[in-house]
Amino acid sequence: MTRGPRPTKHIDILWAAIRLFARQGVAQTSTREIAAEAGTTERTLFKHFGSKDSLVRAVIDEAVLPHLVPGSLEALRQAVEAQGDDLALWHRALLAARMQAIGQAPELMRLLLVELLRDEQLRHRFAMQWRDAVWQPLTGLFSRLQHEGRVTRRSSPQSLARLFLSLNLGYLVGRFALAPDLAWDDESEIEAISRFFARGAAPE
Repeated sequence: MTRGPRPTKHIDILWAAIRLFARQGVAQTSTREIAAEAGTTERTLFKHFGSKDSLVRAVIDEAVLPHLVPGSLEALRQAVEAQGDDLALWHRALLAARMQAIGQAPELMRLLLVELLRDEQLRHRFAMQWRDAVWQPLTGLFSRLQHEGRVTRRSSPQSLARLFLSLNLGYLVGRFALAPDLAWDDESEIEAISRFFARGAAPE
C-alpha cells in the first residue's frame, strides 16, 4: 500500500489510523482523533468504515497483511536457482528485501504485533494466511534443497524452516519494533545471519 501525493480520503483515514494505533494503541485511540489526523470528520470516517472495529479490520486487511505477508514465495525458488548453490547469497538478498519493505512503513509491523497479541480472531486469520503464503512454500523449498543435496538432512524441512524464520523474524522485530533506535549495522548483520544459517544448514 503506497501513499501518493493526493491519496483518497479512504487512504488518508487508513494511514491516520495506522500512525495513531502504532503510537498510542488501538484502545487508546478515538475515531475523533483519527478523523482529525486525517483532516476529515468522524461522519466521513464512519461513512467509509462504519465503525472503529471495521476500521481496525480494514487497517489490518488493506495495509498490514499485504505489506508484511507476501502473497507467494515463488520468488524464493527463483532466487535460489539464480544463485546456484550459494544459500547465503540468496538469504542475504531475501532478508535485505524484507528489511527494505518493512523499513518503508515500520509502524505496520508494530501495529501487527500489538493486534496479534490482543485479537484472537486476527491471530487465527493471520496464522492461516501466513501458513499458506510462507510456511508451506518455505518447508517445500527446504525439502527440495535436501533432495538435491544442497542443505543438511540431519534436520527435517520443518526444523530448517523454523530456524530460518526464527533468525530472520527475530532480527526484523528487534530492528523495527523492539529497539529501532540502536545503532544497527544492517549490512554486516545480514551477512552474519546468512553465514550462520548457511553453515548450520550445510550438507554433510
